[in-house]
Amino acid sequence: MIAVICAMKQERDALLKMMKDVKKVKGKKLLYHGEDLDNEYYTGTIEGKPVVLSRCGVGEVYATMSAMLMIEKFKPELVINLGCAGSLNENVHVNDIVVADRVASWDVDVPGWTRSIDSETCSFPCDENIAAIAKKLRGKQKVHVGNIVTGDEFIYKKSQVKEIRKYFPNALCGEMEGYAVAGVAYAFKVPVSIIRSISDETLIQGNYKEFDFNLEMVCESAAKICRQIIKRS
Repeated sequence: MIAVICAMKQERDALLKMMKDVKKVKGKKLLYHGEDLDNEYYTGTIEGKPVVLSRCGVGEVYATMSAMLMIEKFKPELVINLGCAGSLNENVHVNDIVVADRVASWDVDVPGWTRSIDSETCSFPCDENIAAIAKKLRGKQKVHVGNIVTGDEFIYKKSQVKEIRKYFPNALCGEMEGYAVAGVAYAFKVPVSIIRSISDETLIQGNYKEFDFNLEMVCESAAKICRQIIKRS
């Protein structure tokens, strides 16, 4: 079984529309910013492959919790963290897709720890087979394979971009859950893939305001690429 974890309802529902034989499975009752999180699991198939899908909520705390619960309950052979992100590269644009070969926490700063994409203290590898599949995909969306960075900050300030580029110069995009999901998968020895559709271009001043406007479109794009990857995996 392949497990797919999305942060937001829009991201989850875009993929849910592509699932067949869907059944809802109740999860643990969790609080999310003072309200109950709709913590249901949806099981079914995509392109004939068994899949379980859930929403974790935004940020690393909820992503960590969701990934642990998902792995313990369903014992997946692969975990995919699917969603949207802000571009950090001049060649990565809105509605492009980024599939991680490695994911790092850009805001970890501990004395004695190396801050780089190759550091074992602040980064995790992603599944090489999924990265290889992504490189072969052809379609309307341009697909990039490379580094993704995670932090519990929405990236929109020049100071954030400057720091990320200092330590992670090859980062293609930034988001808020991938590192956490990858860390849990690494600890449980489960392959993981981080897939992001670009919702805004952080390097363009003020472009982060386009996030809400582009959200539905890029969620659909991410879901389509995820379906193709599941089909080929």
